Amino acid sequence: MTATANCTQALQGIIMKSMLAVLFLTTIATSAQADWKLNLQDSNFNFASIKKNSVYEAHTFKSIKGTINNSGEAVVELDLNSVSTGIEIRDQRMKELLFNTLSFPAAQYRLNIDPLSINTLKAGQRLQINVQGILSLFGTDKVLSASLNVFKLTDKRIQVSTAKPIVIKAADFGLEKGVEALREIANLAVISHSVPVNFSLIFEQL
Repeated sequence: MTATANCTQALQGIIMKSMLAVLFLTTIATSAQADWKLNLQDSNFNFASIKKNSVYEAHTFKSIKGTINNSGEAVVELDLNSVSTGIEIRDQRMKELLFNTLSFPAAQYRLNIDPLSINTLKAGQRLQINVQGILSLFGTDKVLSASLNVFKLTDKRIQVSTAKPIVIKAADFGLEKGVEALREIANLAVISHSVPVNFSLIFEQL
């Protein structure tokens, strides 16, 4: 084999390795930068109310939107008009007397999740994180801490769920009058002014 042939073969090898390296890095970059979008059908967001000191009732929101971008900025938005308590008249009262959905139709929770922690998780692995986010509700923004589980279901599907309930206090968002209005119209002696919130949210990589 001539020196020219050897040089040509070596050059081809270098080019091939370079192309493979570029392809590998591009694949990693694309995976790391891809956004995640909430899958509504497989997600749920629940809260509970306690009346008469001991009667526990579970409620939910049927319409949720959520994204996690490539910087780890996560946003979850609840359509407050989609509140579902199992009793239609109670749903309507919550919309009108508690949430005032004509003026405040949505609640939003914004937080940051380390994108590296998501991308380095392998399918079947779970990570527990403690975060601080901002909850926007009834025209008020408040920092709210949360303990979350991040579970990598597949390479393109993750579950973000509460490791323990997040307690929301009516007084923190100016909702006391709304709670009292609900209590009076339902002719109840007591309704709790604090509610525990739990969720299981499924995000899929775009």
